[in-house]
Amino acid sequence: MAFTTLVMTAGPDDDGRRADRVLRILLHDLPLAEIYRLFRMKAVRVSGKAISLHEKIHDGDDLTVRVPEALVPAGDSPAPTDAAADRTFAAMVLVETDDVIVVNKPRGILTHGPGGIDELAFGYLRQRREASLSFRPAPLHRLDRNTTGILVVSASIRGARAFTRSLRDGRVRKEYLAIVDGRLEGAAMWSDMLGRLSAERRTVRDDAGGKSAALTATPLGYAGERTLARVEPATGLTHQIRAQCALHGHPLAGDAKYGGSRLAGGYVLHCARIEVPSDIEADIPPSVEAPLPDAAARLIAELGFRPQSVAGA
Repeated sequence: MAFTTLVMTAGPDDDGRRADRVLRILLHDLPLAEIYRLFRMKAVRVSGKAISLHEKIHDGDDLTVRVPEALVPAGDSPAPTDAAADRTFAAMVLVETDDVIVVNKPRGILTHGPGGIDELAFGYLRQRREASLSFRPAPLHRLDRNTTGILVVSASIRGARAFTRSLRDGRVRKEYLAIVDGRLEGAAMWSDMLGRLSAERRTVRDDAGGKSAALTATPLGYAGERTLARVEPATGLTHQIRAQCALHGHPLAGDAKYGGSRLAGGYVLHCARIEVPSDIEADIPPSVEAPLPDAAARLIAELGFRPQSVAGA
């Protein structure tokens, strides 16, 4: 049997990670059983010494892996490398640090998938990616295709871990702007149980056996029988804002999937502000704001919402 020896150097984003987890990302095409077999065969070495799967990799370690040629991975799908893709992503950037990139996602772009934020970030950060064996930049939460606004992308493993931990602990605050049907009279606090996204209708419905969802909606202005609202979700479930607004009689205008009225250009749902705890263990700004897309700002003006209501959001 012919073998190939892969020779690599660990980078800062590999530091402190278990060897098996590094290889599971690096050799992502290999079945887990094959990766474990490499350790049993003493085919994984650091500075010439065989290591166990539980040992940790450190920045600067020289890692070699002796792999049967038939199992050598084909490698990552090529990241976008053209200047146009980089300019597309750069135009979205609100804040860039060593740990995260905060972007203002436009309407119509996926968070994950072909042409999505994950692919664009992968290309934009290619130099940082090449300095690491096991880190791939990626969005740390998600926005629907036609939802706009703040999206946080990891630029380091430290940033990914710190933001994800704060998000899981409920310490990340998000504010959205939305145009909803009906007149929302005063601030409303809604708590519901939501089911999973339906594969058939691609919608989320109330479900006593589902997950808890909570948000606060506050009116900022009115235009006929529509309300410009600030929405602050306390949880982060798929389609949560769209589903809860519809459940309480205020679907997003233009959101036909959830029973909203017709609205030229589709619904407006924009993540306008995000706040993270001051003690977060990464270089992440305590707060970031994202301006409305031009089309949404024009629509709000045309409908007669007062501009100062938008600015005050």
